[in-house]
Amino acid sequence: MFAENNAVRGTEIHRREQFDPGPELRSLMAEGPMSILEADDPAEGRTGWLATGYDEIRQVLGSDKFSAKLLYGGTVAGRIWPGFLNQYDPPEHTRLRRMLTSAFTVRRMQGFRPRIELIVEATLDDIEATGGPVDFVPRFAWPIATTVTCDFIGIPRDDQADLSRALLASRSERTGKRRVAAGNKFWTYMSQVAAQARRDPGDNMFGAVVREHGDAITDAELLGVAAFIIGAAGDQVARFLAAGAWLIAEHPEQFAVLRDKPDTIPDWLNEVARYLTSDEKTTPRIALEDVYIGDQLVKAGDAVTCSLLAANRRNFPAPEDQFDITRERPAHVTFGHGIHHCLGRPLAEMVFRTAITALTRRFPTLRLAEPGREIKLGPPPFDVEVLLLDW
Repeated sequence: MFAENNAVRGTEIHRREQFDPGPELRSLMAEGPMSILEADDPAEGRTGWLATGYDEIRQVLGSDKFSAKLLYGGTVAGRIWPGFLNQYDPPEHTRLRRMLTSAFTVRRMQGFRPRIELIVEATLDDIEATGGPVDFVPRFAWPIATTVTCDFIGIPRDDQADLSRALLASRSERTGKRRVAAGNKFWTYMSQVAAQARRDPGDNMFGAVVREHGDAITDAELLGVAAFIIGAAGDQVARFLAAGAWLIAEHPEQFAVLRDKPDTIPDWLNEVARYLTSDEKTTPRIALEDVYIGDQLVKAGDAVTCSLLAANRRNFPAPEDQFDITRERPAHVTFGHGIHHCLGRPLAEMVFRTAITALTRRFPTLRLAEPGREIKLGPPPFDVEVLLLDW
């Protein structure tokens, strides 16, 4: 249970105060770039670490001396879910990721841009027609994130709502029986879509991978990749968009610059990504041998959780870590680093850039409808439950 306990502890300390790290994470950041998250496991002599330093995190995530597999802890110890890239190590990771890169080329991303623009504009049309105040979680964040992700993968529009409900139920139903039933429904449908892609590859992610690699990627891997992208990308993009809309309402003067003089701040998206850090931390990485991270010895078997939120703020210590859309080339690890660097980053950034820019243009007076209402952000699963905005 060591790795599981390490992950739970990491989740607890990443609870935020609005957009900012909470006091517990701030305290650990002040201790130094490497802190003990969990003391030695008495049975195995393992230690759980929290990395909060920017350089230290890049070292961990860029090193072949750490494993992303669940090597111990719980009933899934040592198991890799087919297609879930964040659980693979080389050479399996290298083989599978190489087959997927063709779906994320610059050419394909540019070809997909008009569809993203249509989805964003249609969503904003619906919001404007409804009139304020509007809850921007179900009306802005979720529809854009899920529609774009499903369209990109190759899920027909008529099936997207049922598929999203099944996926959500597989995570959130209170009883194990209901979660299993919802999960089976989700996987059954995805199997049908994958089989159709085998027979008739379309102009989507399924089609691109099948056309170029055929039987070199198994059905299980193809299904797993699609499920991983729908779950991870859908959640994270929706979370970013909800938080981004909230950020616009909190800093109207900064986003006015983006609206009126967009060419003067070409790196604005890096600052938004750095400040929001939609995924606060990585799953623990397991040391395969003794290794120094910075000046700290991490022993074989130790687990290191990388705090992306802390790293993105350490480079700009408080109060300099305040949001500044005009900041020049802010460094960040929001999309990770190394071989597990987010494969879908080009798609995510295209959605962010399109949606946030359009939102500032269409609703220049966006504001919180209930300024005194508490809004919580972090950590996942998606927890910006209500975001009432008016204009």
